[in-house]
Amino acid sequence: MIRFAVVAGVVLGAGLMAPSASAQEIQDVHVKESKGRVAATGPGFTLKLTRHGITTTMVDEEFGDPATGNEIVRQSIDLAGRTFTPFVCENGTYTIKSGTFKRAWRFSLLERRPAPYPERFHTGFPGFVTPFLGEFDATVTDESGETLRVLISDLAYEARTEDGGFRSTAPIHGFVVDQKGKIRDRISLFGHFRSGPGGAGAKYWIEDRGTCRQTVDLGWGEPGTDRVLVTGPLLIFPFNSPVVTPGKA
Repeated sequence: MIRFAVVAGVVLGAGLMAPSASAQEIQDVHVKESKGRVAATGPGFTLKLTRHGITTTMVDEEFGDPATGNEIVRQSIDLAGRTFTPFVCENGTYTIKSGTFKRAWRFSLLERRPAPYPERFHTGFPGFVTPFLGEFDATVTDESGETLRVLISDLAYEARTEDGGFRSTAPIHGFVVDQKGKIRDRISLFGHFRSGPGGAGAKYWIEDRGTCRQTVDLGWGEPGTDRVLVTGPLLIFPFNSPVVTPGKA
């Protein structure tokens, strides 16, 4: 999966600093969505997603927690000429042909996430993402060869809770847009994870209000990673998670 696979090679050399008091302040990612628009805010950034494109603003001095001493990491991934898991949606299956995935993130605490986060994820990704800001813009084709555009916002925020537990907010939203500018499919997958100290009473789930989702085996050979919910090459959590389907926006 692209979110983890590309990040993992960078994390090991990121030079994470020790936790700071300010890293534990209560912040989060907040999202408002409708059928044709998504607006998100987080520490140091704003994002707007429509069928026309993605617009973001970012203030480096406020992005995440600069007091940790960890730098902002930025990447722009060229999607052309590579093989990715297609997007499986109610109105079509879409294969990525070209595009870019722009991402920025800052790490805060160098600590382990609680179970059921798998060991392989800890090994390659040993710090909390506080936050992660991703912009995915790709050209795809459906089964008939028609060309469409996929626009996705990929966000995450991980932190300690006030009582020493762990929390993660992981929303992915997107639109599959045809050449007439009509939205054919919608991605709306919102991951939530909450636990007490040491992972006690861990609760996690993914809300699906869209028309695109599938499950895959990550191939890691670890328990609980054989039916992971994804949309195309993007995963919400790196482990099997229950899905709820509230009223669709």
